[in-house]
Amino acid sequence: MTPLLWPTDSPPLFTGLLVEPEEARSILRPQKDERYGFGFALSPYRGCGHGCRYCYVREYPNALHKPEDWGGWVAPKLNAPELLWSQRHKLHGARVFMASATDPYQPLERQYRLSRRCLEVLLLCPTTEVIVHTRSPLVLQDLDLLRAFGDRLSVGLSIPTDDDTVRQIVEPHAPAIPSRWAAAERLAAAGIEVTIGVAPLMAVHDAKAFARRAKACGASNAWVGGLRLLKQDPFYKVLADHGWLKVLDPDYKEGIRQAFQEVFPTRHLGRTPKASLPAPPAAEYPRQPGLFDRVS
Repeated sequence: MTPLLWPTDSPPLFTGLLVEPEEARSILRPQKDERYGFGFALSPYRGCGHGCRYCYVREYPNALHKPEDWGGWVAPKLNAPELLWSQRHKLHGARVFMASATDPYQPLERQYRLSRRCLEVLLLCPTTEVIVHTRSPLVLQDLDLLRAFGDRLSVGLSIPTDDDTVRQIVEPHAPAIPSRWAAAERLAAAGIEVTIGVAPLMAVHDAKAFARRAKACGASNAWVGGLRLLKQDPFYKVLADHGWLKVLDPDYKEGIRQAFQEVFPTRHLGRTPKASLPAPPAAEYPRQPGLFDRVS
């Protein structure tokens, strides 16, 4: 395995973020999801530079930061790839979700490349399936690596609204909605299975057009997820001030879900069959013995 490299002279602030590199004690979190049924969640970072104002991860216990500090700090787990390599025996036949508590392609990934290095480890585990979930077109910087997984990997793109003016209020530091559609199109064109996650559901201008746009970008699946508010969450006032409390109404969510159901009539709980992709160039990804390969 390639030794992990990381910036040793990086400034304490990165694009307005307090960066607090750390050595993690664990990297695979057992998890069960009704939709994906994955076995482990993998988060190469703690904290998230996107700082979405509604993010439920704000409430996670943290001795150094308060929920209102969310988006202002990120802790890269410097040893994440090595730790994952040491725990790869757990991954036989498992599904890994990257990531549940952070965005693996937040801006800091440009510098630390921890998500890519973790994916390089997972590539060497041939019976492991991977779901990458992000709201950033930065995922395209690893397009070559993602394709190398073949049908073992899919990418979910979070697009919680069809209106970028809504995004600017609820996700002020996250990539614009048009750039996410463009990323979905490039991923799908490369033969990668793409899912559009309308989650957490925000105010939608035209649900039917939104669903058609998701289909047109090449996505094979889409799902609608509700908002999870914290106790006495200040985000409630944001919704109230902008007249968006409807997103908390189950009937509103059901209406959006039905619009997507018309366009994506079959909800795939497992893998969606896809055409075989050409193998990556041998010089770029030399075949290495996988963890579960039989040695003669």
